[in-house]
Amino acid sequence: MRTFTGPRSPAEAKEVPSNPKPVATIKAETPGEVQATFTLTFTLDTPMRAISDAVIRTVLQYSRGNRLRAAQLLQINPRTIRRRLGKKEAAGSTPLAA
Repeated sequence: MRTFTGPRSPAEAKEVPSNPKPVATIKAETPGEVQATFTLTFTLDTPMRAISDAVIRTVLQYSRGNRLRAAQLLQINPRTIRRRLGKKEAAGSTPLAA
Protein backbone atom coordinates (compact mmCIF):
# COMPACT_ATOMS: atom_id res chain seq x y z
CA MET A 1 0.00 0.00 0.00
CA ARG A 2 1.35 3.43 -0.99
CA THR A 3 1.18 6.41 1.28
CA PHE A 4 0.17 9.85 0.12
CA THR A 5 3.08 12.31 0.29
CA GLY A 6 1.49 15.38 -1.33
CA PRO A 7 1.52 16.84 -4.82
CA ARG A 8 4.17 15.54 -7.17
CA SER A 9 4.80 18.82 -8.95
CA PRO A 10 4.19 22.53 -8.33
CA ALA A 11 1.48 22.46 -11.02
CA GLU A 12 -0.52 20.00 -8.92
CA ALA A 13 -0.32 22.20 -5.83
CA LYS A 14 -3.16 24.69 -6.05
CA GLU A 15 -4.06 27.09 -3.34
CA VAL A 16 -7.57 26.77 -1.99
CA PRO A 17 -9.09 30.04 -0.80
CA SER A 18 -9.74 30.06 2.93
CA ASN A 19 -13.19 31.62 2.48
CA PRO A 20 -14.78 30.18 -0.70
CA LYS A 21 -17.78 31.92 -2.29
CA PRO A 22 -21.12 30.06 -2.12
CA VAL A 23 -22.13 28.26 -5.29
CA ALA A 24 -25.90 28.31 -4.67
CA THR A 25 -28.29 30.02 -2.32
CA ILE A 26 -31.02 28.31 -0.35
CA LYS A 27 -34.47 29.87 -0.34
CA ALA A 28 -35.74 30.50 3.16
CA GLU A 29 -39.28 29.53 4.08
CA THR A 30 -41.68 32.44 3.92
CA PRO A 31 -44.86 32.80 6.01
CA GLY A 32 -46.97 32.04 2.91
CA GLU A 33 -45.51 28.53 2.78
CA VAL A 34 -46.73 27.46 6.21
CA GLN A 35 -48.25 23.98 6.17
CA ALA A 36 -52.01 23.65 6.66
CA THR A 37 -53.31 21.61 9.58
CA PHE A 38 -56.28 19.26 9.27
CA THR A 39 -58.17 17.32 11.92
CA LEU A 40 -59.85 14.08 10.87
CA THR A 41 -61.72 11.97 13.42
CA PHE A 42 -62.19 8.20 13.13
CA THR A 43 -63.37 5.38 15.37
CA LEU A 44 -61.05 2.53 16.26
CA ASP A 45 -62.90 0.07 14.03
CA THR A 46 -62.46 2.21 10.89
CA PRO A 47 -60.51 0.29 8.21
CA MET A 48 -57.17 1.76 7.11
CA ARG A 49 -58.42 1.93 3.51
CA ALA A 50 -61.22 4.31 4.57
CA ILE A 51 -58.81 6.44 6.59
CA SER A 52 -56.30 6.78 3.76
CA ASP A 53 -59.08 7.56 1.26
CA ALA A 54 -60.42 10.28 3.57
CA VAL A 55 -56.94 11.79 3.90
CA ILE A 56 -56.48 11.77 0.12
CA ARG A 57 -59.91 13.41 -0.40
CA THR A 58 -59.15 16.10 2.20
CA VAL A 59 -55.77 16.98 0.66
CA LEU A 60 -57.33 16.90 -2.81
CA GLN A 61 -59.92 19.46 -1.66
CA TYR A 62 -57.14 21.58 -0.13
CA SER A 63 -55.25 21.51 -3.43
CA ARG A 64 -58.46 22.49 -5.31
CA GLY A 65 -58.57 19.25 -7.26
CA ASN A 66 -54.94 19.39 -8.38
CA ARG A 67 -53.87 15.73 -8.18
CA LEU A 68 -50.20 16.51 -8.81
CA ARG A 69 -50.04 19.03 -5.94
CA ALA A 70 -51.99 16.71 -3.63
CA ALA A 71 -49.59 13.87 -4.43
CA GLN A 72 -46.61 16.13 -3.69
CA LEU A 73 -48.09 17.12 -0.33
CA LEU A 74 -48.77 13.48 0.57
CA GLN A 75 -45.45 12.33 -0.91
CA ILE A 76 -47.15 9.68 -3.03
CA ASN A 77 -47.39 9.03 -6.76
CA PRO A 78 -50.21 10.94 -8.54
CA ARG A 79 -51.38 7.65 -10.05
CA THR A 80 -52.07 6.39 -6.54
CA ILE A 81 -54.72 9.08 -6.09
CA ARG A 82 -56.38 8.09 -9.36
CA ARG A 83 -56.29 4.38 -8.48
CA ARG A 84 -57.52 4.82 -4.90
CA LEU A 85 -60.37 7.20 -5.62
CA GLY A 86 -61.19 6.26 -9.20
CA LYS A 87 -60.74 8.39 -12.31
CA LYS A 88 -64.24 9.87 -12.27
CA GLU A 89 -64.24 10.86 -8.57
CA ALA A 90 -60.67 12.26 -8.54
CA ALA A 91 -61.20 14.34 -11.68
CA GLY A 92 -64.70 15.60 -11.01
CA SER A 93 -64.93 15.84 -7.21
CA THR A 94 -63.78 19.43 -6.96
CA PRO A 95 -64.21 21.98 -9.77
CA LEU A 96 -61.06 23.80 -10.78
CA ALA A 97 -60.87 27.56 -10.35
CA ALA A 98 -61.20 29.62 -13.53
